[in-house]
Amino acid sequence: MTRYTKPARRNRDRVALTATVCCSVLQTLCLHVSAGQWPQWRGPDSNGVADEPNIATQWSSDEGVRWKVALPGSGISSPVIWQDRVFITASDGVALNELHVICLSRRDGKVIWHRRLWGTAPTRYHGTKSSMASPTPLTDGDHLYAFFGTGDVFCVDLNGVLIWHRSLATEYGKFENRFSATSSPILYQDYLVLQCDHHGDSYIVALDKNTGSNRWKRDRPNSWLSWASPRLVPVADGDEQELVVCGSERVEGLDPKTGAPLWTVTGMRNECIPTPVFGHGLIYAVSGPKGPSLAIRPGGRGDVTQSHVEWANPRGAPFVPSAILVGNYYYLVDDQGITTCLAAANGKRIWQKRLPGGYTASPVASRDHIYFANESGQVTVIRAHVGRFQQISRNNIGEAIFASPSIAAGDLYLRTSHHLWCITDQSN
Repeated sequence: MTRYTKPARRNRDRVALTATVCCSVLQTLCLHVSAGQWPQWRGPDSNGVADEPNIATQWSSDEGVRWKVALPGSGISSPVIWQDRVFITASDGVALNELHVICLSRRDGKVIWHRRLWGTAPTRYHGTKSSMASPTPLTDGDHLYAFFGTGDVFCVDLNGVLIWHRSLATEYGKFENRFSATSSPILYQDYLVLQCDHHGDSYIVALDKNTGSNRWKRDRPNSWLSWASPRLVPVADGDEQELVVCGSERVEGLDPKTGAPLWTVTGMRNECIPTPVFGHGLIYAVSGPKGPSLAIRPGGRGDVTQSHVEWANPRGAPFVPSAILVGNYYYLVDDQGITTCLAAANGKRIWQKRLPGGYTASPVASRDHIYFANESGQVTVIRAHVGRFQQISRNNIGEAIFASPSIAAGDLYLRTSHHLWCITDQSN
C-alpha cells in the first residue's frame, strides 16, 4: 500500500467528525426515491448498493426466475426500475444505430411500451462488451433520459412519448474511441449531466432536463479518453455538492452549477472506466489496468494530490468493473476475477480471492450480500460486512453477462446477451 503525505491532524479530525454528516447529506444528492427503486446507473445512491434484505442468493436458469424476457439487438446498459415499471435500452441494425427504449411490467415482464428511435452518428464498439446502448438510462419518476453511443440524448415521459431529443454528435462531433460511449447521465437539480471524453473534442455538458437546452458546457482539452460516469458528492462543510469526474490521468472536482474546475488529483491511468463511489466522507476512485485505488477527501482547491488523498493502494485495480463500498469494506474485482477486499478507512488489504471467469459487469450489493457476475453468466454471492471471504453460493444462468445487475423491491435483475431476467427469493 502506498500512502500519500497525510493532511494536518486538525483536518483528519474534521474528516472523522463530519463523515456521518456526509453520509446523511449524500441522500440529498440522489434522486428523491422511495424504497425499492433503482432509478439510474449503480442505483439510488450511485454506489451499486440497495438497502434491501431478502434478495435471492440461490437460482438457476429454471429456478428462482420470476420472469425472463427476450431483448432486441444488443446492449450492456443496466435496467432501471421505478415503481411497477422496468426500463431498458438496446440497439441493433448493421451499424447498431436502430435504438430501442423498452418499458416492462415489473410484475410479469410484459412489454408496456416499446419506443424505436434512430441514432445520428454510430461509432466503433467492442463486438461483445459494448454497443450503442452501453450507457444506462435514468428516470426521475416523471421522465426517462436515455443516452446512446450514437451521441443522441432522448427524453421520453413514462408512457414513452418523446419530449425532446439532442444529437450531441451532430453538434460537437461523433465519439471517437474503440468501445463506443458508456458514460451514463446523472441529474443535478434540473440539470442532466453528461461526461463526453473521447479522442475527439472532449467535454462535459449540463442540459436542462425539461427542454434539453444547454445550461452549461465545459470543454476538456486534456481529457482524451474515458468511459467513466460522473457522480455527485457532498462537501463536509454543509449542503454544497461537487461533481466528480474520472478522466485521463486524474480525478477532478467540478462545480455542478457551472462546470468550473475546483480541484484535481493526479495518479490515474490513461483510460478510465470505473465510476467512483462515496462513503465515510471520502471519494473512492480507481482506474486501470494496474492503476491505484485512491480515497480522496472532497472540498479542496487546485492540485490536492498531496493534501486530500487519504490513502492509495496500488494493487487489485480493475480495468472495466467499478468497485463497490459496503459498510466498512471496499471491494474490487478485476477483469480476470481477482477480487480484493480493502478496509475503507485506510486501504489495507483484508483478503484477496480469485473468482472464476472474466468480469465486465460491476458488482452490486443488497443489505447482506454482494453479487459478482462473470462473463459466462455465473454469479458468485458472498456475505457482506465480514472481515473474511465467505461465499454463499454460485449460480449459473447459462447466458453471458456483460451488463451490471440491478436490485429493486426484493428482486435481482440480470441482463444477459439475449434476455432480461428477474430473479426472486423463493423462500419469502
